[in-house]
Formats: sequence, C-alpha cells, structure tokens
Amino acid sequence: MAIDAQGENVIVPLVTDSLEWTLSSPPPLHQFEEPPLIVEVEHLNCKPGAEVEEVLEAQGEKITDIVGKEAWVDNDPALYEGLIPQNPEWTEFVDEKTGEWVYMDEYGQRIEKPSSA
Repeated sequence: MAIDAQGENVIVPLVTDSLEWTLSSPPPLHQFEEPPLIVEVEHLNCKPGAEVEEVLEAQGEKITDIVGKEAWVDNDPALYEGLIPQNPEWTEFVDEKTGEWVYMDEYGQRIEKPSSA
C-alpha cells in the first residue's frame, strides 16, 4: 500500500499469484537471478478471497473511489489449462500438447490470429 503525494488516498496495488507461491518452502534460491521477496503473513488476520475494499472497510477506512476495477476480468482458470502464455497481456499462448499458437481475447475466448500478432 502507498499514500499518494497529497496524503489523501491509499493506493493498494493489485496482487496476483505468481510462481513464487507454488515453490516449496524454503524456495530453491538457485533458480532465481535475485532472491525472491518472502514475507511472513501467518501472524496477520488475512481474509483469503475477500475484496480489498471489504477488508479496508472492516478496518474502518472510507472507500471513495476504486480506479481500474471495471477493467479487471476474473476469467475461469480452466480456459487456460495446457496453455503457455507468450505475452504480458495473456492473449497469445502456445498449446503445450500440440505446440500450436492459440489466441484469446481479454475474456478468455479463443479467437483467430489478430492482424497485429
């Protein structure tokens, strides 16, 4: 979390699962160019699956605006089963079984190869 320059708004970055969450503990540090950042959270009163605004409101914070939430799409992970992402937007993939390129829109629906790809 961060407070903006005027000191009025709390900015909560969007956090997603990454490879580090799937590694054994302790992680095999030889697999990283730099050691991964590890934060112990067992002592915190976490609410897995809760929306950030719910957690902040439960702490007595007033939520006035959520920027960018309307653009977030929570797609079914099964749509991506067996696909290896090839770009940061998660729209281009390689099928791990066939080796063929697969293209998807932002909602996880398969589409024909875009003209820009």
